Amino acid sequence: MKDLYSILGIQKSSNDSDIKKAYKKLAFQYHPDKNQSKDAEAKFKDISEAYEVLLNPDKRRIYDNFGYDAISGDIPPINPLDLFQSLFNVDFAGLGESMNSNIFVFSDLSSLPFGSLQNKMTYNLELTLEELYHGSQKEFQVQHMTQKGVKSTKYIINVKKGSKNGDNIVVKEGGNYIPELNITEDLVIQVIEKDHSKYKRKGNDLFIEEQITLCEALCGLELTIDHLTGPLQVKISDIVKPNQMFQVFGKGMPIKHEGKSLTDGDGKDDYGDLIIDLQIQFPDSLGDKQKGYLKKILVQLERNKKDGQLVQAYFYKDKEDVVKEMINEEEEGMGCIQQ
Repeated sequence: MKDLYSILGIQKSSNDSDIKKAYKKLAFQYHPDKNQSKDAEAKFKDISEAYEVLLNPDKRRIYDNFGYDAISGDIPPINPLDLFQSLFNVDFAGLGESMNSNIFVFSDLSSLPFGSLQNKMTYNLELTLEELYHGSQKEFQVQHMTQKGVKSTKYIINVKKGSKNGDNIVVKEGGNYIPELNITEDLVIQVIEKDHSKYKRKGNDLFIEEQITLCEALCGLELTIDHLTGPLQVKISDIVKPNQMFQVFGKGMPIKHEGKSLTDGDGKDDYGDLIIDLQIQFPDSLGDKQKGYLKKILVQLERNKKDGQLVQAYFYKDKEDVVKEMINEEEEGMGCIQQ
């Protein structure tokens, strides 16, 4: 008769958190693709079965009261690899190949920080903004040192829509073997978002800079923007003032929900916004006739003229540059005070 608590190495009073911790530790230890011992596969199946029973309140109650025989007939066949993949987001068995196929298949990346790993090997997975917007599947090889020499491991990752820079997967002991310490590093596969020629991303929002004329700023305009889903016709009716930005709701990046597929629910995706930074192009010069027309059209403020010395003013700097300089000076001053 199987003792499910002993299989996981826990007490009968253990809670769900204890069960999960025990399973994660043992599942990695005895996964047949990581452990080549003869009994690894049998132990792996027992560990998966113990986890599935003890984490189910009804099955655990029956097991505690009547023993293993009472629940063994009611349990549908457990696929331990499917259970492992659902919890760790990885399938060591590959795409229908053998247990020793040396292919890792990940269904998604995590947006959670991987934390401080003392011994790690990092692989940067570079992705374009388009790939992160639409989702993609990436296949690549990682070469790493083992106790027997250099090994090449294939990874297949399904990158969901809305993934971002810094998303990662930690593969336990997937890095280089360090003989001096007799340990194998963890492998961190981390997304690096490539710079885009037009767009900047901030969270789930997309920023784009567009040039408009002074006439368009005053009279309204329609912009044609080359969006990641195709051309957009953006209408702006308001008078555009310098340093103003406009937004289009729902035209930013897809919002990736942790632990939930974007196809869950009603099938509709959530999106961030598109932020348009409008740069007004002022004319370099105006003729006297043009100035005359503008003075007739535009409402002018009547200034009270006073006697004084007549002087000429010249361009100094953009206000934005001056503000940046002031901020830098304040930060330097605060640094001196703290010292």
